[in-house]
Amino acid sequence: MSMKTIASTGAALLLTGCATIQGLMSTGSTPVVETIASYPHGTFLENVTVGRDDALTITSYFDRSLQRIAGASGGVLFSQLDVHPVGIVQGAQGFFVTAHGKAFTEGPEFTATNVILVLSNAGQEQARYAAPDARFLNGAAVTSSGALLIADSLAGAIWRFDPPTGALTEWLRDPLLAPNPAATGFALGANGVKIHDGFVYVSNTSRQALYRVRLSPSGTPEGPLEVFAETGGIDDFSFARDGSIYVATHQNSITRVSTAGAVETVLPADCDGCTSVAFRGHGGAERLIVLTTGNWGEPGETTPARVLSIALPDMR
Repeated sequence: MSMKTIASTGAALLLTGCATIQGLMSTGSTPVVETIASYPHGTFLENVTVGRDDALTITSYFDRSLQRIAGASGGVLFSQLDVHPVGIVQGAQGFFVTAHGKAFTEGPEFTATNVILVLSNAGQEQARYAAPDARFLNGAAVTSSGALLIADSLAGAIWRFDPPTGALTEWLRDPLLAPNPAATGFALGANGVKIHDGFVYVSNTSRQALYRVRLSPSGTPEGPLEVFAETGGIDDFSFARDGSIYVATHQNSITRVSTAGAVETVLPADCDGCTSVAFRGHGGAERLIVLTTGNWGEPGETTPARVLSIALPDMR
């Protein structure tokens, strides 16, 4: 999650990571973009998980709901919650959802209301765990052992959540996970987190970078947290089949980070404050799914929040 302005609090919450990346390459081809769901302006679509059946389950922050897109188009209410959902991942037994009891627009006291929900595959709440040591639970990823790694956007940490016991412990704390002290306004640090090829990758929105640390066989961090790419604007991200990384910039573009860390623009416009990306198409043609916020928080904006399905040139 990344913010621009919040008029209701009377304070400016500035989106960090807005600087243009120098030397970005152009893909030279135009992706095919389709809107598969649209929501009224003011809806904040935050994160998405893709099931084995290719159904999309999406966290909608302000209206405290999970939305589901099972087919080619049109979203339906999947689960109404009493908290504000942020991160979501789907496992074999159901969903894990990170959430805030109060919205971040309600003032700094929201940082004391973090919880983790365990939901069934039908979207019914099975368990709830308070996270009093957390400050801003955000993106999450499941390890091979079934534990959850959760980025904390304000605490400068990644937490480990153990579903059988409900224990939340510090997995990694590093200054590079904290918000950039040079950023103005309400800046976020660690945001999205993914596990790929023996590494844990984590984005830092205000530092405009993607970091990684090796994941040991025992499930602990091994070695130092290192810079993988200086990305510019970055919110959540997703790995493609070839190992490259597609990045939601929380601006109007999508970027791609190669396996060597080189950054290029793959969609230069039309993303309207995109927050999250994921790949869909396990049984056929793969598509990039993008969540947009309709440029939420921008004065005068009325653009709807949308879910986009994008056929990139190398996926056709």
